[in-house]
This record gives sequence, C-alpha cells and structure tokens, in this order.
Amino acid sequence: MLDPAPVQTELPAELYELVDILTPNQVEAGQLVGFALDDRESIRTAATTLHQRGVQTVILKLGKQGAFCFSAADSFEIPAFAVEAIDTVAAGDAFNGGLAAGLASGLAIEQATIWGAATAALSVTKAGAQPSLPYRSELEEFLKARSIEII
Repeated sequence: MLDPAPVQTELPAELYELVDILTPNQVEAGQLVGFALDDRESIRTAATTLHQRGVQTVILKLGKQGAFCFSAADSFEIPAFAVEAIDTVAAGDAFNGGLAAGLASGLAIEQATIWGAATAALSVTKAGAQPSLPYRSELEEFLKARSIEII
C-alpha cells in the first residue's frame, strides 16, 4: 500500500506496477494525473488513469465525499461518515491504518475501505495526530452504532 503524501512531483513510472493499493487524497490524485478531481467523472477518470499505469487497486480519499475505489474487478464508492470535525491532521493516515487493519483481518476490499473511512471519521473528532487515532474497540463501537456489521 502506498500513500503518496505529500506529492512533490510525479511518481517514477516503474513504481506504479509495484503498488498493490494506492491511496492518494483528492488533491494528490489530481497532481498525479494532471487535472482537478471536481466531479464524479473526473474522480473515476483519475482512478482509471492510475490503474492503467499499473496500480492494482486505487482508493481515492475524498474527505467529506468519502472514498472511491477502482480495480480491474470492481469499483465502488464509500460515503463519508457524518461527524463533527475538530482536526483533520491525521485523517489520511487513520484511513490507511483502518484499511490495512481491515485487510490484515481478512476483510474484503470494500469492507476494509469502510473500516478506513470509519477510522478516519473517528480521528477527525479529536485534536492532534497520534492522540486522534482510535483503538479497534472504538472503531467496532462506532460501526455498531451505525448498524454496520463487518464480518
């Protein structure tokens, strides 16, 4: 998994085919593809472009818009969880941590992406970077409170 944050320049072309999951945010994805991601069509086009460069799965972190995942097998959107945001400093890292934990637990990519989105949502409700990262028990409680069952 590669989060290309912060994108300074283009990634080396040979790197793309080495990446299983690429997780840029909306701005970073725009920098990688050379155009703004300002609607559903541009979001899908950016994800497709990055996939065509060799990345197996592209997950675009879209903040309040949620996340968009694209692979050869599937594409789907995960809506953002509505929370009172206090500090977004660790949201991207929290998303990746939740996604990785979900995948390591054996979840399918869509369910793991929900874990990522929920982990990011929880993180923005607290100030700071490291202190905002939730425990797994908090994530499970958050999902249960929203009637989201992940198996």
